[in-house]
Amino acid sequence: MNRKLDKLSGIPKPNSKTVVVPKTMESLNPLGTIRERVPLSQQVTNAPPRVRRGISPDFTARTDNARGKLRRSKSFNDVRDVPVSLKRPAPILATIPAKKFAPSTSIQPKKPVAATITTKAVATKSKVKEEKKTGGAAVKAPVKKIPPYDYKARFNALLDKHNALKWKYDAAVEELVNLGGLPERYEAAQAELMRRQEEIKSLKMEITCLESEVKKINFLTAELETTKVDLEQMTAVCRKAEVREQNYSLEIKELKEIKKILVEKNSSMGEEIHALKDQLFSCVMERKDLHNQMMDLRGNIRVFCRVRPPLNSESQKLLCGWGYLDEASLEVTSLDPKNKGHRNEFSFDQVFHPGTPQEDIFSMVAPLIQSALDGYNVCIFAYGQTGSGKTYTMDGTDEHLGIIPRTVDLLFESVKGYKRMGWQYEIRATFLEIYNEVLYDLLNPDANDLEIRMVSPTNKTEVFVMNITEKVIDNAPQLRTLMEQAKSNRATACTMGNERSSRSHAVTRLQLIGVHDGKKEKCMGTINLVDLAGSESPKTSQRMEETKKINRSLSELTNVIMAILNKQDHIPYRNSKLTYLLMPCLGGNSKTLMFVNVAPFQECYVESIKSLRFAASVNSIKINKARKNRFLNPNSM
Repeated sequence: MNRKLDKLSGIPKPNSKTVVVPKTMESLNPLGTIRERVPLSQQVTNAPPRVRRGISPDFTARTDNARGKLRRSKSFNDVRDVPVSLKRPAPILATIPAKKFAPSTSIQPKKPVAATITTKAVATKSKVKEEKKTGGAAVKAPVKKIPPYDYKARFNALLDKHNALKWKYDAAVEELVNLGGLPERYEAAQAELMRRQEEIKSLKMEITCLESEVKKINFLTAELETTKVDLEQMTAVCRKAEVREQNYSLEIKELKEIKKILVEKNSSMGEEIHALKDQLFSCVMERKDLHNQMMDLRGNIRVFCRVRPPLNSESQKLLCGWGYLDEASLEVTSLDPKNKGHRNEFSFDQVFHPGTPQEDIFSMVAPLIQSALDGYNVCIFAYGQTGSGKTYTMDGTDEHLGIIPRTVDLLFESVKGYKRMGWQYEIRATFLEIYNEVLYDLLNPDANDLEIRMVSPTNKTEVFVMNITEKVIDNAPQLRTLMEQAKSNRATACTMGNERSSRSHAVTRLQLIGVHDGKKEKCMGTINLVDLAGSESPKTSQRMEETKKINRSLSELTNVIMAILNKQDHIPYRNSKLTYLLMPCLGGNSKTLMFVNVAPFQECYVESIKSLRFAASVNSIKINKARKNRFLNPNSM
């Protein structure tokens, strides 16, 4: 018995297989976990207690001895240590079909492939012989009953049965595991289906967009073809342009070199020009000062006498005896039989004989216009008998322009010259008439609320007219148009001395505002051009009341001149609108020029002598030195 047990057992060693059971299945197994299961071939210590039967001790001893030997045999130990492999191949799971909205394609699940565990049974020679006899046909072999003493055969049979049951159990566990994950897989499949549907929807939209893009591409392709044609044409043009550009580049290179030289010269000349401009500004200011010093030396009130020539219609009238001793002296002799040979001699700043043209007269007035541009106040007025040539001297005719239109031309020519030196001038004009001691706006005859006011309580020599129309003049033609409009609104009438005599005092006021931005300097000058009404004896006048008021205003002018000449404390400027308006010119800050006009006839001898004596009185007045209206800060006005 011992000799046979030493041999190796013929039972083949089964393949080991590990079965992994999820934790969810362990809780469902009534037999406990797989790890807790006891293998079929138990050790002696694991064997259940033996049942004690009522047998004899000798039989028990023999049985125990036989069992001990059997357990110690090598073949039994080999059977006991055979590892049972529980691991099965991973089953192939079929995809879960979608719900109603999914495509109706049924997917047949594949059955899991059961891994067969085969044990190599020891085929007896009799079985092999039977298979050969039957020619390989499936013949059911008769079941051979295992004898009770053949424990090894019985163990092998039980082992095969155990393996078969174990395989079925593992398959059931695996199928149960697969069925347990189906809900999660179903939910995942549903989510995947929804995602796929959204993806399909977005793809459809993308297809629509791509179709529109394709249309655009086709349209752009057509445009591209036309653009290619245009490009070819433009390319040819560009090639020609490149040739021209090369030629131009050479010219530009030469011009750049010339420019570089000119820039250097320009920079040096710019500095020189800047220095010259400063020097010019200083010279201009010095010239202004010297010019006005010279004008002050000549006198702030100057008197010019002009004797008008007789007209062709007046050739039969008797003339007085006129003697021109020099440029400033005049001698008048009466040829009336009553006082024949009576002589009167007068001296003025300048005497103009009847043949003096308008140009020569204005040349003596032009320095005063320059003083106005320099920032001084200037007043020019004509005084004399009716028909003595006052209006002709101030206005002139279209062929022989007078002082006022020539002043306009000189102003705008001078403004252009000053503009090149950095000065900007603004010219404002007003036209006023004093008729019967009432002020009238010649640009707006309907205005009747004009009034003379003081500029400030502290400055009692500067006045202005309220509510008068003031125009900003841009050019000489505009100013001439306004002068013609004012002249047409002036009051005139037929008198014994003149068919169209001025019956009012006309005052043309031009305000000159000059600003030099570079030097921050501003000056403001004014020119008052006054054409007085003609004086006439009330006894010979057809318009007695009107003549009385004219003579009264002229008489008040005489009184003011005499008061200034006698240096009285009170000067009656306000006794007349004319003297009130001329207050800055007679006793204030102004350079004044008076024209005394006389007629050459013997019948006008008395009035001429009166006018000449009045002019001589004015020429004797010495007023304060005129001050320049200068502002260092242009924003102060």
